[in-house]
Amino acid sequence: MLPGQFLKVEKTMALFSKDPAPAAPPPRRETPQPAPGTTFIGSNITIEGTISGSDPVVIEGTIRGNVNLTGDLLVAPKARVEATVHARNVTIEGKLTGDVSADERVELVSTAVVDGNIKAPKIVVAEGAKFRGNVDMGAARPRENAEATSKAK
Repeated sequence: MLPGQFLKVEKTMALFSKDPAPAAPPPRRETPQPAPGTTFIGSNITIEGTISGSDPVVIEGTIRGNVNLTGDLLVAPKARVEATVHARNVTIEGKLTGDVSADERVELVSTAVVDGNIKAPKIVVAEGAKFRGNVDMGAARPRENAEATSKAK
């Protein structure tokens, strides 16, 4: 072979074979890094009462009562929440019993188990998630929309 020449190698690939194809790994869900200032409720913590605030919250333990946030909420896979929940965005990976509402979005990942009603402008339910309840995808703030409509008339 002379300098500057390339060797052409051709490989053929079988489309079918007797050997089973290796199983594809399950798709990995990229978990975003928590924002600075995130509040973690650990797996060995139980809270009965009301949680409110503006910081993002990650629940890994047990909550009974009410959760009212202006930030985001993540219910981790082993978390158990028995509460009425409201946040800007709610992501559920664990078990939640109670009504859920969000200003922007509610997401149920494949490990989620939700028994209650959901209200949000955007709702994402992954394959495998378990949900029993009603869904309302109406406007996040119906009063403002009603006022704007009545003023326009």
